[in-house]
Amino acid sequence: MLTAFFAVFPVFLIIGFGVLLRARDILPDQTGGILGLYVLKLALPLLLLHVMAQADRGTLNHAGFWIGAVGAPVICYVLGYVSDRLFCRRGICPAVTSALGCSASNTAFVGLPIVESLLPGNTEALVVAGLMTLTPNVVVIMAQVRFDLRVNAVSASDRSGHTWALLRTLILGNPILLSTVGGLVLALSGLGLWQPLDRACSLVGFTAAPCMLVALGLDLGEKLRLALSRGRGHALLWQSWLVSCKLLVCPLICWLIMSALSVDPLWLGVAVLTSGTGTALMASVLAQIYTAVPEESALTVVLSNGISMLTLTAIIWILQGQGCL
Repeated sequence: MLTAFFAVFPVFLIIGFGVLLRARDILPDQTGGILGLYVLKLALPLLLLHVMAQADRGTLNHAGFWIGAVGAPVICYVLGYVSDRLFCRRGICPAVTSALGCSASNTAFVGLPIVESLLPGNTEALVVAGLMTLTPNVVVIMAQVRFDLRVNAVSASDRSGHTWALLRTLILGNPILLSTVGGLVLALSGLGLWQPLDRACSLVGFTAAPCMLVALGLDLGEKLRLALSRGRGHALLWQSWLVSCKLLVCPLICWLIMSALSVDPLWLGVAVLTSGTGTALMASVLAQIYTAVPEESALTVVLSNGISMLTLTAIIWILQGQGCL
């Protein structure tokens, strides 16, 4: 219990710092949105470029691991999107927010610290946990592309306009995708980043985490009130589904896929553990930027990360009993 608690609690401390800043009216009202754009367009892409460029080619050659690590969140993303469209019937953007809420894992802020605490000095476990921090970007990229296509929608009869909008969305307007692909190319080619540039990317990139947490805290109170008042009892019922999908269904799917593909027990254990973390803060940032029910996303982030202190403890106990950790 304490391992999961000490991994999650600092996240809430920084969010609380953002709440305090808003309560004292220290920063302008638009600060949260500006911080979100900074993370989405600059800090996070540079962090991904830094991490991906340093990846070892040997660690990338684990097909079964990647199928499970990427397949589980993608399946949950589709599950969240379809269930929102079928039962809530609110449109594409709210459905994408729901999809992110039950698929994007908080692997970097919670998963990695837990692995470090459970398996100190185990380099292989840390490598696997590091690789797992990249997997949420698959569903984040999927969500951003869907948001952008919705925002930049053109007439179906204007094929040239549609082609340009798609090109702008997938390439020119998606720095997360560009940095991920660019870093992967650098890693596979063995070139890497020029050391001074790599250092600069890391300095800017590592500001992404605190900026996301503070941005969430700045508007958290108002978002939570709005989310609960709009849906009343239905809001908590829907959140129960999203949180259950994120904390239970996602790690279970990851476990089933990797077990079927005979993935090494340590790789399986670390992957399942990190995929069982709460919703990534990036889900709330995207919902805020695209005005896609950001209050609901904030509620999902808070609830899932809080409840994960209990579910992660249970997952750790089960994995240790199976000899995977």
